[in-house]
Amino acid sequence: MKKLAIIISIILSCTYVLNAQTVLLERHVISDSTKRAWGPNLSHYMHFYGAFGFVMPNDDYSWSPIYFGKASNWELGLRYKKRITNWLAVGGNVSYDFFNYRMEQSKFKTLPDTLMYDKQKITVHNLSLQPFIRINYGRRGNKIGNYIDFGFFYNAILSSKEKQEGTPAGLDKVIIKNPEYMPNDYYGFYTNFGFGHWVIYAKYNYMGIIRGDSRYSDLPRLTIGLQIGFF
Repeated sequence: MKKLAIIISIILSCTYVLNAQTVLLERHVISDSTKRAWGPNLSHYMHFYGAFGFVMPNDDYSWSPIYFGKASNWELGLRYKKRITNWLAVGGNVSYDFFNYRMEQSKFKTLPDTLMYDKQKITVHNLSLQPFIRINYGRRGNKIGNYIDFGFFYNAILSSKEKQEGTPAGLDKVIIKNPEYMPNDYYGFYTNFGFGHWVIYAKYNYMGIIRGDSRYSDLPRLTIGLQIGFF
């Protein structure tokens, strides 16, 4: 009986070990055979990003001068990328795109009027759609790496506002919501120079923002700034 008990114990122990090895083998095979589709340098990738930039003054727009450093762009968006090859991808952004144009008070100013104020600014809130083509370069593994984007943006204006402070009429503050010289939408082109989390961007408003009276010059069209990807 004692020998029989020992033999049964050995058989049960071997069975347990074999079962344990079988489970480990099955798990390992499943892990190796599962192909990941989502990742920074895989077939699909999506992440949030934020951006801040400055509107660039231009001598051609001396009739609508801005204060450089006080005319700014803020953006918060969601970016999707589809990998085509190792060096090529396509994608698009959906974002909230905000512009703050602080107007310089100059005798040459015609936009939005020729009056002089203590402070005057135009703000524009946009919903922005931005398809792009991406060219990747350099080694990166499963990382975003270095790239250049060439894209088109369409901005639907959600709301706009002109704010005047210290008016010639002696009023402390005047706010004009959705002024008549603002359109419903506009479009342009942009380029991103990406280095991992960081992006230097430049976007050009091809259509222009201001409409209506021919005496109005358009607001400066070029914006340059910095983005950061949240991933």
